Amino acid sequence: MSPNKARIVAVFGSSRVASSSAEYAEAYTLGKLLAQHGFVVMNGGYQGTMEASARGAREAGGHTIGMLSREFGALTPNPYLDETWVAPDLYTRIREMQRRADAFVVLKGSMGTLAELALVWNFAKIDARQRKPILLLGEAWANVLRALREHLVVTPDEVELLEVVETPAQAIQLLEERLRWKHDGASQ
Repeated sequence: MSPNKARIVAVFGSSRVASSSAEYAEAYTLGKLLAQHGFVVMNGGYQGTMEASARGAREAGGHTIGMLSREFGALTPNPYLDETWVAPDLYTRIREMQRRADAFVVLKGSMGTLAELALVWNFAKIDARQRKPILLLGEAWANVLRALREHLVVTPDEVELLEVVETPAQAIQLLEERLRWKHDGASQ
């Protein structure tokens, strides 16, 4: 990663949360902190936590990218996007986010969020060159990981590709550490 290259963080989360919810506030705070630390916020580009993280970033003077899908043609992108990219389908959308992002922060969500997490997690497992920090934000993720280990064939090495953080501030701290290490390691 060159020193002049903007670091992009993909934020995955629910489109169904209300602007008055704790989840919206958490996503807003995450977006704001990401922008304040020089990260570009990339997300799915629609409502809920996608809107909240883009809004937080934009209001803090940051840059935002919305990765849209033609499959959601009836949905309107949120107004806090600086640029958009339209994928023909969900798989291409997630794959492009995986390609562009330097790291991922996964918020509480539903099926779409799980699909995004599953794909980037699987890409990281398959190819070490595609390993980028994957942070799971919120205490609920520890229970999800415990259930995956107990009820599916998920190895400890696979679980180690994910890191659970409790707050947006902890996510920023870990992103700074992981991406600095990646940058320093790449320059040696």
